[in-house]
Amino acid sequence: MYRYDYTISLGVRHPSAASAEVASRLALERGFFRDVGTELRDDDGTLIRVHPFTWVLFNLSRGKDGWLMDAWPTVIPLLQSRAEAITALVQAGAEVDMRIGLFGHQHGTWAGFDLDHALVRLLADLRIRFQLETYFPDESDLPTADGTSPD
Repeated sequence: MYRYDYTISLGVRHPSAASAEVASRLALERGFFRDVGTELRDDDGTLIRVHPFTWVLFNLSRGKDGWLMDAWPTVIPLLQSRAEAITALVQAGAEVDMRIGLFGHQHGTWAGFDLDHALVRLLADLRIRFQLETYFPDESDLPTADGTSPD
């Protein structure tokens, strides 16, 4: 098994609350956010006047050249301490996701990890959805033997 980089984030999609309110309830600093009613532009530049929900993302943990399991002792207590706020958000119609991104360094390698039993139980109890995305470089994206880019 090879080491990898990872990110763990908590995403909240709420039908009416502003991202600042969600952040305040969870006592977390917002990463990416877009509030309900935000004006957006479509791909062709057309103005979309009202966004139908608030979307806010909180970065919980990041690791460089390590193992995802090293983050569980930090992530589990962080979620446990916010269980009441997460439950209230879900009861108010919010959807909550825990998102994990794994970023491999080598083509053709694999990244393994264990999900902590307490974490899985907590995600189920709080009705937090789980999403995992993996990113490994294509062979054509890797540097050549002399260290130069193949482009």
